[in-house]
Amino acid sequence: MDEELTMLIGPAEEGALLEIGVLDIAGDDPVVIHAMHLRPKFYRFL
Repeated sequence: MDEELTMLIGPAEEGALLEIGVLDIAGDDPVVIHAMHLRPKFYRFL
């Protein structure tokens, strides 16, 4: 796989903190491969 994985973190519309993993975010066909509530190890990036 040559696609780059990008992790996005932030609130959903209702306020729940989420982490979303996206492959090839800058490409023509990005793909979400991971989505869940934000884990504590990512809090420092908020």
